[in-house]
Amino acid sequence: MSSTTDRIVIRFWHFHCPECGVGDREAGHHAAADMILCEICLEEGRHVRLRRWPVEESGSLSSGS
Repeated sequence: MSSTTDRIVIRFWHFHCPECGVGDREAGHHAAADMILCEICLEEGRHVRLRRWPVEESGSLSSGS
């Protein structure tokens, strides 16, 4: 007997740091699935979790919010 799970794997995310304000527009790239903390804040010794939302397949960095 086998079971399947319908899962969507999200590889890239839009992101925004609630602490320093850096996001995918400023950084020029989307976050990978394993990027959950702000790299800028980490350099300053703070562990700030990013706000993330999936990149749509047809989306781009220039699409509005």
